[in-house]
This record gives sequence, structure tokens and C-alpha cells, in this order.
Amino acid sequence: MKKLILLACLFATPLHAALFEDTDARKKLQEMQLKETELEARIVNLEAVIKSGSLNDMLNQIELMKQDVSKLRGDMETLRHLNATVEQRQKDLYQDLDGRLRRIEEKSTAGSLPTPNKIAETPPAPEIKAPSDQEVYDQANALLDGLKNKEAFQAFTDFIKQFPNSALLPDAKYALANAQFNLKNYKATIGTYQKLLDQHPDFAKNPEALLGLANAQIQLALIPEAKKSLKDLIKKYPKSDVIQNAQKRLKVLESIKP
Repeated sequence: MKKLILLACLFATPLHAALFEDTDARKKLQEMQLKETELEARIVNLEAVIKSGSLNDMLNQIELMKQDVSKLRGDMETLRHLNATVEQRQKDLYQDLDGRLRRIEEKSTAGSLPTPNKIAETPPAPEIKAPSDQEVYDQANALLDGLKNKEAFQAFTDFIKQFPNSALLPDAKYALANAQFNLKNYKATIGTYQKLLDQHPDFAKNPEALLGLANAQIQLALIPEAKKSLKDLIKKYPKSDVIQNAQKRLKVLESIKP
């Protein structure tokens, strides 16, 4: 009897250990199966995204935006070159005019020397003509073309105050909004563009103004407002040169989930 009990004790311990190890292995197997299921679900989701084409659409939109940026850089380089040419021409004209004035002054002085018994008469001061609105606008626009945005902002602000009835007033407001956008003052840009659109509904550059308004709204994450501006542009000016850019931006905005 004692021998049977002893044998039972000897076989009981390995059996218990085997059962314990088997339960542990099952738990690990279940955990691995769960992870495998999660991975398969993630793979299915990724395949769905790729098959839907939304990823390709986003990549295409990014490529189009890169092309737009490249074109803008080329335009800016052309404007820089043009501005340098204009500045050199203005400098040459100024030097030529200054030389002519000096020669006239020298002749005037030589021909009006006082006689011993006669008091020399003081020649009348030359009349100084105030610059026209076109001249002031051109000077301000040259600053904007030269990327001197702070100076251009001040120049166009002064122009609007000095010439409130000028035919160039809409152009000045449009240029002022561009200078504000370049200075990243997007809130002020929106206000200037909106005044331009409200006060000058027949202005030729209103399609560009609507596109600029939408871009400023995008910078401030005003997506619904930007969509409305782009839709107004597409509806009111379907034949505008900027219509394709407006359509591309609207498509990108509408693809963004809230």
C-alpha cells in the first residue's frame, strides 16, 4: 500500500506541471492569434485606402501645387529683373535731368550778373509741379514689384488717402491687399479684398481678388469661408484666367474631412 501511494506522488507532480505549461501555451497562442487578427485588419484598411484612390488624388494635388509654386517663383524672378531694369532707367533719367538743370542754372547765373549801379533781380523760383496719381501709383507699384512690402504697404495706404477719387483707386486697393498678404497680415488682407469687392464690383481684377481672398482665408483656417469665395469666383467669372486654380483649390478643400 505504501508503495502505491509513493508511486502516485511521483507521477502527480509531472502531470500538474504539464497541465500548467499547456494552459500557458494556450494563452500565448491566443494572444498571437489576436495580434495576427489586428494586423490583418490594418492591412485590409490600408488596401481599402489605396484602392479608393484618395491617396493618389492627394499626391496629384500636391504635385499640382508644387508646379504652381515653381511657376510663381519664375514669375517673381522675372519681376525682380524687370524692377532692376526700371530702377536703372530711372537713375539714368534722373542723372540726365540733373545735368540739364545744372547747365541751365549756370547759363542763367552768367547772363544775370548785376551792373555796378543796378540791383540784381532775383529770378523767380521754378514752379514745383505735384506728382500725378499715375506717377505716385507707379512708384508704389515699383516697391511692390521689388518685394519691398512694408514700403509698398505704406505707399499704397498714402495713395488711397491722397487720391480718394482717382480712377486707379481699385488698383491701389488690390495692390495694398497683395502687400498685406506678403507681410502675412491675413486678417487685414481679407478686409481690404472685401472692401474692394463691395465698393468696386466692376473692377477687372475682381477674379484675382476673390482668389486672393480665398487664399488669405485658407491661411487662417477659415475653410467654409474659403470654399464660398472660390465658389463665387467660379460662378461669377467662369471664363477668368484664374478659374483653373480656383477649381483645383476648391477640390482640395472639399477633399478635406472636417
